[in-house]
Amino acid sequence: MSEKISQPAVLSAGDEFPTYSQSATKVRHVGRWLLGLFAIALMIRLTYLVAKPAWMDEISTILFSLGNSSRLIPTDQIITLEQIVRPLRLTPSATAADTVTYLLAENNHPPAYFVLAHWWMVFFHWLIGEADGYASVWAARALPAFFGAIAVPVSYWVGWISFRDRLTALLCAALMVVSPFSIFLSQEARHYTLAILAVMGSLGCFVLAVRAVEGRRAIGWPVVLGWIVINSFGVAVHYFCAITHFVEGLVLLCLLVRDFSQDRWAGLRSRWIQIYIVALGTSAGILLWLPILLNFYGSPQTTYITGSRDLSFWLSPVAQSVAGWLYAILAPVSSGYGPVAVTTIVVSCVVLLFGYVPWLVPWLVRSFKLQWQQPERHIGLLAIGGFFIMSNIVFLAICYGAGFDITRGHRYSFVFYPSIVILVGALLAPFWTRDGEHMFAQIKLPLVRQYISGRAFVMTVLGVSFLGSLVIVLDRTHLKFYQADRFVDFIQAESIYPVILGAQTVVGNQPSVYGIEIVSVAWEIQQQLEKDLEARSQWKSEPRFILLKRDLITNNDLEGTLRGLVRSESQLFDLWMLGISPSLEPAGCGEPLRGNKGSFSYSHYICGNA
Repeated sequence: MSEKISQPAVLSAGDEFPTYSQSATKVRHVGRWLLGLFAIALMIRLTYLVAKPAWMDEISTILFSLGNSSRLIPTDQIITLEQIVRPLRLTPSATAADTVTYLLAENNHPPAYFVLAHWWMVFFHWLIGEADGYASVWAARALPAFFGAIAVPVSYWVGWISFRDRLTALLCAALMVVSPFSIFLSQEARHYTLAILAVMGSLGCFVLAVRAVEGRRAIGWPVVLGWIVINSFGVAVHYFCAITHFVEGLVLLCLLVRDFSQDRWAGLRSRWIQIYIVALGTSAGILLWLPILLNFYGSPQTTYITGSRDLSFWLSPVAQSVAGWLYAILAPVSSGYGPVAVTTIVVSCVVLLFGYVPWLVPWLVRSFKLQWQQPERHIGLLAIGGFFIMSNIVFLAICYGAGFDITRGHRYSFVFYPSIVILVGALLAPFWTRDGEHMFAQIKLPLVRQYISGRAFVMTVLGVSFLGSLVIVLDRTHLKFYQADRFVDFIQAESIYPVILGAQTVVGNQPSVYGIEIVSVAWEIQQQLEKDLEARSQWKSEPRFILLKRDLITNNDLEGTLRGLVRSESQLFDLWMLGISPSLEPAGCGEPLRGNKGSFSYSHYICGNA
């Protein structure tokens, strides 16, 4: 608005809060709204679905979803491109039982998602008439994209249960449509979007339990049984869903202590007995997986979340946590190369982090203060807000107490991510009012003496989130660390002879996947050669590979094996070793050039006889 409008009153501790009328939030045709929002969400998540290269965790997911084993890759010998990507070809005889068997033998994830993905991949390839070709990355990512879109109506359900208001629920759903973090996870061939659905289902039951406790009534046996089933399923999708259940238990424990201070027999009331039953049922569902979890303790696949206790050990979890919260509603441009890209990154980060966020947060805090005073909104804020706060306390306790930085990479924040969407959606609701006298009817813009309406404020928040979703879709953030396409292009540019790529795979007492890092690079090469015939001309010959097995039990001579393989080559060749830098001068190799490209650490040798 261009004309000057009187500034809205600022809340202070003694101010009387205006009433946020539920009658003002009537929404008709909810079903149509949800269907439209779901369609938009699915469209966004399917946009440029295969534009980004598949990274190693996606390769692992696809491999096991096909019912294959990473042991199909020959080790300690020079192999072809076809041999190293063999686990990514469909095996017509593979079954869901094979998926479970190989997954539990080689990986550290529960099987629920992988079984669903196996059925989906088999159906998709049957549908397109390719029963024995290479896996479709589009199909592998389409399933998480679908689950990510399903989160939209589920967000409405959780928002409705929490606040009993259709407008609030629709705002929660709308925010989920454009949430950058949801879109980021939805475009990866991983199990996180299904885990988010399980978390949201559990969160909805948790809110119903809090309502029952606050209303001093029984929860209801259908909710009790449904809650146990959802929690058990969640752990079968991702073990970290157990953190969600633990946090819900801590919040309920706080309420129990409060009730006990008022009534010494409160813990024996029917509502609390039903909660105890949920706790026992959920614990039983978690303990079923304990033997498998113990078998993976100390696995090389989990060492990346540990580190030395230096300055970053203390600062990183807090910084990563705050960044994770913000990614739920915005995503600055943080990846690119060249002067224009760097300028865009700087401007984007400055505007969002130092302009938009300081403007947005105080208004959301005012909305929180308003709604906290209103009984019909208080319970939802107590449940969802309490869950969010307790989740982050538990995360930091794990980071600093156990030494496992589970904030790294942001993916594990799926444990509490839905609570951010529900909270922000609820806090935006009072701004969507037609009442010109309402304290949220006019919002001052930052740095200028102008105001926008409350509805324009809500649309601004959704618009910024939508722009963030485009940043994710166009791969202009740093969230996807490994970029095999950049590494492959770099190898092509720097190699003057035929190329051999090598890596080690660590084998010990714990299950482990063979060579996922180098397989992801090989897969990118295979995809380029398959899609672009001109790509073959950029290689002297088709690249070959070496996967060396480092056995922690026998302590085998890995360097000796590699030197023997190098000596067996009669021609000069470029050797690229990923993740290790062995001494190969005795085998006739020059001093290596070391570096990092696309998050792949490499050592580049020139080897062979001239």
